[in-house]
Amino acid sequence: MDITKKGYYFLGLIISLFLWVIILYLLGPPSEDIFDIFIRLGVLIGYTSMFVAALIIPFMKEVTKMFGTSFLKIHHILSLIGIILITAHPIAMAINWETLSVFLPEFSDWFTFWQNSGRIAFYIIYFAAIIGLVRKYITPKIWRFLHAFIYIALVFGYFHGLFSGTDFQENFGVMITFTAMLVLTFEVLIYRRYQKYKLKQRT
Repeated sequence: MDITKKGYYFLGLIISLFLWVIILYLLGPPSEDIFDIFIRLGVLIGYTSMFVAALIIPFMKEVTKMFGTSFLKIHHILSLIGIILITAHPIAMAINWETLSVFLPEFSDWFTFWQNSGRIAFYIIYFAAIIGLVRKYITPKIWRFLHAFIYIALVFGYFHGLFSGTDFQENFGVMITFTAMLVLTFEVLIYRRYQKYKLKQRT
């Protein structure tokens, strides 16, 4: 791996973001036990990792040049970290609360749906990951469309945190940071789509 100067800058930004999230967590309500750490800090870092993995998707060529390795390798490392930590979130809750209901989506009413939308996000993330793994057997247009469901998962995960997350509700810094992450992800996605559209118009 031959990382360029820009690659080191970008890597520094990613590390700084993770450190910032950890600092915000430490400044928030104290954790009660080890399960609470996995439930709260684990999912915050996991979501951050998924955010970075999604954010760099429109910049495949640029990321490859910066890190001197395949884009997929970087994308998969970030995604794997995110999936592991996000998976630890409901598992810790299930063990701590002694119930498997944390894995079941709620549709009783609109607010409850969004309050527990992280459960749906959990399955969408795994769906998008599986699509990424079997992409060789699917046409590029279809697998890109299905793999893009990760953006829906980020939205669901955000609203789950907003309506039921301790750190979102009791730590203004966390709420602002993760809101900015979500907005930035879609701003970048829309901007890159617009660039491709303009390029097609010229050709």
